[in-house]
Amino acid sequence: MRVRLTDDSFRALARSSPWRFSALHFTRRATTARPEGAVEAWLRRPGWLRVLLPDGSERIETGVPYSSSTFSVTAVGAVQEMTSEPPHQAEPTYRPDGLVARRPDAWVWSHADPMFENYQWVAMLDPAELASGTVLSELREDVLFGRPVWRARAAAVDGYDPVCSCCPLLWSSVSDDLEYGDSPRRPQGRAYPQAYNVALDVGTGVVVSLRPVGGSRPDDWFEVEIHGVDQTANVPPLRQ
Repeated sequence: MRVRLTDDSFRALARSSPWRFSALHFTRRATTARPEGAVEAWLRRPGWLRVLLPDGSERIETGVPYSSSTFSVTAVGAVQEMTSEPPHQAEPTYRPDGLVARRPDAWVWSHADPMFENYQWVAMLDPAELASGTVLSELREDVLFGRPVWRARAAAVDGYDPVCSCCPLLWSSVSDDLEYGDSPRRPQGRAYPQAYNVALDVGTGVVVSLRPVGGSRPDDWFEVEIHGVDQTANVPPLRQ
C-alpha cells in the first residue's frame, strides 16, 4: 500500500522505526568538525551494533542505553511470581496504512538501539522525537542514494521531547531549556537554527539527512547511506 505523504503520515513514520526492520547496514557521514568522520555500521535488533571507524578499527556495542519490560505478578499459594515481556516484543497500535499510530506507553515499554558517540545516534535510528513537539512544513517526496525518502522542514516547539536534551536531533532553545532550565551553566550568545531540513527513509523510518537552517552551527549535519536492510544487511567477518 502506497502511503500518501502528509503531516500526520510523516509523524507516523517517525514513530515506526522499531517495527520496520530488524537489521541495517549503513554508512553515516557527518560534518568534518566531528572527529569520527564517516563510519560504516551494522545494526542487529535488539541490542547489537558493529561500527567500522575511518582508521580501520572496529567497535562492538551490545545492549541498549535504556529499556524496560512489562511485569505481571500472580499469586501461587504464598509465592509471588513475576514474569517479564522483552521490550522489543511490545506491539504498537497501527494505522490502516501500516505506520504506527501510537507506540506502547512509555511507562510500560521503551526502546533504544546501542549507542555510538552520543544519543543523537540513537535518535537517528529511531526518530520518535520528531513525531510531536514539532512544526513541519515543506513536505515533499524525494530519493536519496537510490531510496525513497520523505523530506520536511522541522522546528522544535513546546512539547518537543528528545531522547537526550544534550544531543537532540533538533538543537534549539527548546532543547536547551530542557537541558539547562534557569541554570547559570547555560551557554550564552547561542544562535539557534530557524529549523532543520530532515529526510526520513520511507522503508525504515531512519533519519538519513539532517541539516540546520541558519544558526551558529551551520556545519552540524549528518547524512546516512543505507546499503542493506534485513536479509541484505549482511555482516562481514570481524577483522583480525
